[in-house]
Amino acid sequence: MHLSYSSSTYKGKTYRSYAIAESYREGKKVKKRTIWPIGKLTEEQAEQIRLICKVAGGKGAVLTQLKDIVVKESKAYLDIALVNELWNHWQLDEAFRHGLSDSPLSTPLVARILTINRCTAPCSHYSIPRWVEKSALAGVLAADLSHLNDDKIYYELDKICDNQASVENHIFQQTHRRNADAYRYIDYDLTTSYFVGYKCRLSAFGKGKAECRGRRQVLLGVLINDEGYPFKWDVYAGNTAEVSTLEHNIRACQRRFKLTGSNVTLVFDRGIISADNARKIEDARMKYISALDRNQIPGCGIDLEPFKALSADDKHPRPAEFKKYTDDLYFYDHGVIGDKRLIVGFNPVKFHEERKCRQEKIDFFQSWLHNENKQLKAAKRDRRHRPTENRVLAELKRLKIKKYFEIPALHPITVTKRLKDGTAKEVKSFRITVEKKDSAIAAEKLLDGLCVFVTNHIERQGRGFKVKPQSVIRAYREKTKIEDVFKNVKSFIKIRPFFVNTEKHVKAVYTICMLAYFLNKFLANRRKAAGEKDFLNSKELYAPFRDIDYVSLLDPKSGQSITKSVELPPRTKDILEKIEMLHLHESRVK
Repeated sequence: MHLSYSSSTYKGKTYRSYAIAESYREGKKVKKRTIWPIGKLTEEQAEQIRLICKVAGGKGAVLTQLKDIVVKESKAYLDIALVNELWNHWQLDEAFRHGLSDSPLSTPLVARILTINRCTAPCSHYSIPRWVEKSALAGVLAADLSHLNDDKIYYELDKICDNQASVENHIFQQTHRRNADAYRYIDYDLTTSYFVGYKCRLSAFGKGKAECRGRRQVLLGVLINDEGYPFKWDVYAGNTAEVSTLEHNIRACQRRFKLTGSNVTLVFDRGIISADNARKIEDARMKYISALDRNQIPGCGIDLEPFKALSADDKHPRPAEFKKYTDDLYFYDHGVIGDKRLIVGFNPVKFHEERKCRQEKIDFFQSWLHNENKQLKAAKRDRRHRPTENRVLAELKRLKIKKYFEIPALHPITVTKRLKDGTAKEVKSFRITVEKKDSAIAAEKLLDGLCVFVTNHIERQGRGFKVKPQSVIRAYREKTKIEDVFKNVKSFIKIRPFFVNTEKHVKAVYTICMLAYFLNKFLANRRKAAGEKDFLNSKELYAPFRDIDYVSLLDPKSGQSITKSVELPPRTKDILEKIEMLHLHESRVK
């Protein structure tokens, strides 16, 4: 049964006359007969009658009212499907090759689930099964996840840890094949994370940032290429010296990844460079770029005399012979000293800030000392030498200016107090004097606004060096890419604190976080290449895809239900088209 119509023309206008008709067979011929003539209909009326015909024909349609439709459940879909598609794009299942579980919940599948969770809704391993139930993940993966629980997750974490080198090799091979030039500069850095609990033997008390102090920590190291993709990572005990971690990575670059030669340069932060590490890099036939710590500059061999003439009164201080790199950096290629090439940088903005900050701290301390002496002169009880001296030293230490002052001198004084009954009482107190070290302050002023880049790119070409000083500075300044890794892993993937305790589990969690960051970085690069901003360290990276859920609708009268995706907002559709992922919305979960 269907809605049929016939057309007629009157005075140049075409009219339709509708009727309910049905088809029937007469011999080998299919004919049509009218069941109920209707006449003229609007388009809306015609569409409603077509729906009635479908319902009567039992073709999956139902006749109901909007108010009767029930929303049974809504499950997160599009952001999960997107990360899953990125996983498939890089063929990450193939990265797991050793000792895999022979079960429907295989090691690669569990690693995929944990990585998707870290990208979209990071939570503890105890909470992941509940997250799976509330999302469309099972449908996206076309897998039965009903047996996923925290015991299974912990069991697979051991296997994920055993496959770390395989995962690193897979990422390296994939990224190197697509862009070998991205491995000309390799950035290396470390950060800390902390634990809940004290059972992990890998953890130790170390020099972490404020949020880590007083907690057991681990040190996390990562190597990334010039595109920002991590291809090797390590976990060290929290009390490991950063300078000692580089040798292991030099060896991996040389032997495992075959990254050697003068066109491969390791770029790392201050504090990691040492004479021993520099020699090991050169033995591996590699190059390096780093910078000296502030306390290393006076003894490095450069001439600091030109900086004596600089004054805080100069609005735009600039040493002679320095060339402009940017508005906030001038440089001078000092050339080779020993076996290293030093490039001196001067930041006029930082120069003024450091001069001003130091003077403000000195003035504040002297004001504090004046008030302290007033209180000592008005003491109501005897003061002891050691606590009084320690209070002064603590203030110098708090302000980080202890090196600018001599040891405090405490001069005994007697304070006479008149009691209420009219008698006099003598109180033993002190007057404190602290002499400034003018020579130490003058020496420190020479370093204001100063930085020194150090490299073994010493090959000459013509009258200069083969690698220009601007290239050295640019490589070091662009190591902020590795800071993006730590910011993303800590703030968005939420690696800290570690809730697991075994060494293998800690390393496996870090591997999952690196996989999540790898996919986040790839998505951010895709969106940036499509003309958008760099949303890597922003909630906007996945925001356009978060609320596009799969919703189950039920018609109570007929008992029929349907599951479909929320309609795409124009902004989300535009992004999916740009990154060639629009098919994710057009597909359906099983």
